This record gives sequence, structure tokens and C-alpha cells, in this order.
Amino acid sequence: MAAAPTLSLRLLLSIAALAALAAVIVSGWHDLWLLTKVQAPGADYSCFWAGAKAALSRPEKLYDFAYVTELQGWPLGRANLRPFIYPPSALFVFTPFALLPYWVGFGLWVLLTAALFTWAGMKAGAPWFLILAPPALLILDCGQVTFLVGGLAIAAFALRERCVAAGVLLGLAAVVKPQLVLLAPIALIADGRWRTLVAMGLTGLVVCAAAVAVFGLQPWFDWLAALPRFREVSFNHPGLVADAITPYAFLEGRGLPGVWAYVLAPLAAAVWFAFRKPLALPDRLIAFFGAGLVLTPYAMNYELALFAPAVAAYLMRRQDRLWPLYVLLAAAHYRLPWTFASALPVLLLPAAGYLSRRLEAGWTARPAIRSTPFKS
Repeated sequence: MAAAPTLSLRLLLSIAALAALAAVIVSGWHDLWLLTKVQAPGADYSCFWAGAKAALSRPEKLYDFAYVTELQGWPLGRANLRPFIYPPSALFVFTPFALLPYWVGFGLWVLLTAALFTWAGMKAGAPWFLILAPPALLILDCGQVTFLVGGLAIAAFALRERCVAAGVLLGLAAVVKPQLVLLAPIALIADGRWRTLVAMGLTGLVVCAAAVAVFGLQPWFDWLAALPRFREVSFNHPGLVADAITPYAFLEGRGLPGVWAYVLAPLAAAVWFAFRKPLALPDRLIAFFGAGLVLTPYAMNYELALFAPAVAAYLMRRQDRLWPLYVLLAAAHYRLPWTFASALPVLLLPAAGYLSRRLEAGWTARPAIRSTPFKS
């Protein structure tokens, strides 16, 4: 008889949490719809589309910010610099799309990378509709590389039995956007996946060597020289700083030295412990991408989509005693301003999951109350 009130309370909490989550998701979708009124689709896709165009016609201008911006002309006009800042190795991914008409290439890019990300998320235990989370919808609009790099990395960690294939996927992710998989070697060493680590390194070397053979060595020097210029452009643009989600950018936006953020660098040890212990993949992904954001100086709000599979996987744990708490943390993640603060509720999910397991262990460990026959 005593279980009924507890069940009712949990049901009420679940309904309230779901209502909050639904309201937040609808609000996020509305905000993104408003964004499309002022920002044309493909605002970020146009950067690497134009970069690939430059590489095909005038490779010496690949990291000339003004030239690449002029090539775009659209969708944001010529008032703001829209540079290409990916390494030359990424051109193997971008060039095929630049050979297509713009809208055809953009449509295929979004479709294929979203499919990869969704498939990888399902491998991590998330439902297919993870793609409908507000940060993921932002990628569908701007056409960033987050779906590609995130999908490759998540799939690599999910494919535990496919050591070489996983290494190839991580190597491909690294040659496109290395800062997002910076901690992959630590994760692989902690997990004892040596073959995957070797395959990752060899894949990166082969692709980079191929880039030198095709585009020459000079673009690599140009890329390294462009990185400080890109930092200067980014952190002197109030709009870009406001949309950044790293502790480094948080400090820079308030006139403080961004290097102070590196006092948080020891938190990267979370990746070692997450992959050293037999944790569930969603917890490992949260540690991996969360620590990456702590160490990376520059990452924008669309990178929050990297957490979508892990958050969605937690939302599927409906039988869990603390499921309402997971839902509320997901709602806070979607509703908080898209800065590093928005990542904090996600970082609390593994702690909530651990608490749930401890409560469950304590509950099952309690001695059963045995009834005794009634004696008159």
C-alpha cells in the first residue's frame, strides 16, 4: 500500500519534467526559425565551399581571408570576413561538394552528414530523433562540419569490435577538425585500444601525405600562419565571442586573458578515468567532448550538438529511478544560453547516473522483509 504514493509522485515528477522539456524544445525550434529570418541557410557551409573553390583555382589564396570571403559573396555579404581555416587535408572532403551547384552540394552535405551522425548516435544507444534536438537543428541550418566529425568520432568509440575501422574513422575526423578529437589518443590508451590508435595515426599520416602530394607543402605553412590571424578576427568580433562556448572564449569576452582557462586543464583527466573504467558509452562521450571544450580555445555554439546522442540516450532510460532528473537536466541544457553554461547540465548527467546506480544498489541490497504466519 505504501508504494502507491511513491509511484504517484514519480509519475507527477515525470509529467512535469516532460512538459518542461517539451516547452524548451519548442522554444528552441522557434528561436532557430527566427534565426533563419536573418541568416540564410548554409552560412558556414559557404566557407568551406569557397575554400575548396579557391584550392581548385588559386591554391595560393586558400588562406587569404578577403579572397575567400569575396568568392562567397553570399549568404552574409562581404561586410564580414568568412575565412577558410581548415587544414589542407580537409579539402578531400570539401572538394567534391564544391564541384556541384551550390544548393545541390549544400543539400547533399546536410543529408549525408546528418545521416552519419544519426547512425552513430543510434550505435551509442540514442533514438533516431536525436537529430531533432535544438543544437542539432542548428547544424541543419548552418551546414557546419559537426555532424561529420562528431559522427565519425562517436561511431569509432561505438565500434569496439572493429578496431581498424574505428581508427580510420578517428583519423578522418582528425584531418578535418583536429581540435574536436584532440583527446582521442588518451581515450584509446586508457581503453587499451592500441590497434585503433595505430590505425588512427596511420590514417592521418596517409591523408596528410596525400594532401601534400596533391596541393603541395606551401598550404600547410599558410594554414599555420593563418591560425593566429583567425584567432585575432574571432576574438575581436563581439558576435563570435558571444556565440563561443569555451571557458577560454568566456574570459576573452570579458577582457580577461583567455590563457587563464587552462587552469581547468587537469579536468581533461576525466577522459582517462571515463575510458579506463567500464562506463557506458554516453558517459564516455560526455567526458570526451566536455574535456575537449575545456581545452579548446575556440568552439562555437553549434558544437553543443556533439552532446545530442549522449543526452538522448539518457532520455531513453525511462525505467531509471532518476529519469525525471535526466529530463530536467536535458531541458536546462537546451534552455540555457548557448555558451559553456549550456554544457554544464550535460556534464552532470554522468553524476546523476552514478547516483541512480548507487541508489539502486542500496535498494536491492536491503534485506527483504519476510512475513511470518499469524499465530493466535
